[in-house]
Amino acid sequence: MGSVVVTVPILSAIVAAIVSLSIVFLGRRSETIKQLQSLRIAAYVDFIRSVSGLAVVGREPVQSKEHLLKESELRMLLADAKSRIAIYGSQIVASSLAEFLRDGNVLNSPERARAFTAVCQKMRGDTRPKLGHITDKDMHYLLFELDIS
Repeated sequence: MGSVVVTVPILSAIVAAIVSLSIVFLGRRSETIKQLQSLRIAAYVDFIRSVSGLAVVGREPVQSKEHLLKESELRMLLADAKSRIAIYGSQIVASSLAEFLRDGNVLNSPERARAFTAVCQKMRGDTRPKLGHITDKDMHYLLFELDIS
């Protein structure tokens, strides 16, 4: 009887320690997942910002010092975003992005615009919580203010 009385508090302490360690582990894991998701989304946004910016800058005929500086900044942002996507991006987004970039990062034709829209759709689908579906037609219009022809 005496050993049972001593064993119960020891078992209670062991269970409490296991529960405490589990809570700490799960909390750290949750924070790590949140941080990685934040880095992933920032890389996706920077990629979209840089490609879109280069498309706008490329249409401007003026080749001023400011214009060249802006283009250079956008190219650096693009290189940085691609690197971060290679590290933090999902497999499906990284593969889709590599396929898009094999034909260049310019948006100079309807086909390139559709390919860019497809990459953006993959990025949207890779976020958590899931945002729901936007049709390619609507996504394309939001990006380019043009209907898919």
